[in-house]
Amino acid sequence: MKKGITIFSVMISALLLISIQAFSQADVTGAVYYHMNPNRPVPLVDLDLIDANGNVAATATTALNGTYLFPNVPYGTYTLHATTEISAGGVNMADATIIFLHLLGFYPLNPVQQMAADVDGNGSVTWNDYWTVVIGWFIQGYPFPAGPWVFQDVTFNHTGAKTNVPTIGGSSSGDVNGTFVPTTRDYAAIEVNYTETAISSNLVVEISANEVSEAAAMGMIIRYPESMVEVTSVSSQLGDINYSVKNGEIRINWLSQEAAEKAVNNNLPVVTINAETRDNLKGESIRFELDPATHFSNLKGELIGTTYTLPVFKSTAGYLQANYPNPFSGSTSIAYTVPAEGKVNVSLYNQQGQMVRTLVNDNMKAGSYQINFNSAGLEPGVYYYTLKVNGINSINETKKMIITR
Repeated sequence: MKKGITIFSVMISALLLISIQAFSQADVTGAVYYHMNPNRPVPLVDLDLIDANGNVAATATTALNGTYLFPNVPYGTYTLHATTEISAGGVNMADATIIFLHLLGFYPLNPVQQMAADVDGNGSVTWNDYWTVVIGWFIQGYPFPAGPWVFQDVTFNHTGAKTNVPTIGGSSSGDVNGTFVPTTRDYAAIEVNYTETAISSNLVVEISANEVSEAAAMGMIIRYPESMVEVTSVSSQLGDINYSVKNGEIRINWLSQEAAEKAVNNNLPVVTINAETRDNLKGESIRFELDPATHFSNLKGELIGTTYTLPVFKSTAGYLQANYPNPFSGSTSIAYTVPAEGKVNVSLYNQQGQMVRTLVNDNMKAGSYQINFNSAGLEPGVYYYTLKVNGINSINETKKMIITR
């Protein structure tokens, strides 16, 4: 009888143990961080909790601080898979520099950087990833084959009363150096100074980067009024650049191919754009504007802050320059600009408003000109000279000169 009771007790205990194990459950918690940085949580990440049979057992979404909770999850082995629809960003030529150096064997990548650099999504970082960043994304604006976001899949055993899953690392595709802040863009501050320049049929847009002494990479996105301007060429003091011109946008990048930083001459424009005004231009101002994504970076993949200078072309800007020297005795030079082909007149008047000499009276093409004027036969005193242009851009400007003995 005792033996029967003992066997029965063992069977009951076994059944209870199986039952407890089958129904044992507890919360699963964790967090998703950008490049594993707790100061950069990734919100609104959708998480699938996948069981050992490949079935989605539960779903959750990260809070603003990047944390998530799966309540009352049965014990077992699970994999977490993450996706998100929030905006990605932070990709620039600094990331291309890191990929370049990594492929040359100079820059080891941690697991999240490796994942971010694999923009074609084939499981490894190759030269195809480098060219996809440099040409496909930055120049052509194509999306990355790997998608805008990449996240680590995490597999874990859920056996405790409350399982804390190892942190899940995520990144925008291509943001190898992890500069992006989820939900906000983290570009270096961009400051632009504009100098007023007279409009002419041929525009030269010189872009200067005033505080950059040397750089390993450069990226620029420049927007311009395509309906008024046709871009004819783009060049840089840095050497060969990649660029595209389409839909009112110029996209430029350059990366040192020598794994070394290159000196930047601040006395020269870093980028020069040549353009022509279209026939429908009626005296409007023309502005080339830099996108905040414009940047320089060093060999460490760090962004370099700088102030940019470029011209804004205005029909109200000075087409007629002050003569030099002034005052003068004998000869002086007068420089002026013709914005578009038309009838040009440059005349000299005395203080009584009487015209005393015609210096130019002819049809002229757009361009910059200079007159060497000799005051022989004129009395010393104050005179005024005017520039008048009748054409698409009508000009009427006056300057003062002083003739001495």
